Amino acid sequence: MLDFKDLRCFVTVYDLQGFARAAVNLNTVQSNVSARIGRLEGEIGASLFDRLHRSIRPTEKGEIMYRYATRVLTDLSELEAAVGSRRVA
Repeated sequence: MLDFKDLRCFVTVYDLQGFARAAVNLNTVQSNVSARIGRLEGEIGASLFDRLHRSIRPTEKGEIMYRYATRVLTDLSELEAAVGSRRVA
């Protein structure tokens, strides 16, 4: 089962185009970000990013995951707001 925190991490990496930048934004270390992305890739059985020399590029599966993950996270935020919770998951 996919984890909401892993999805948030994935979206942050995608938006900021880097694991190190995402780690700073998420107030964690790069190894934690890499581990979360690795878990997601294991869950779906495919790479989400092509790791280039000093950059990353989303794969086709990464593009698909991004479209769905952003919708799921938006829905989760709306649910949290509707029920007055800081975090549902």
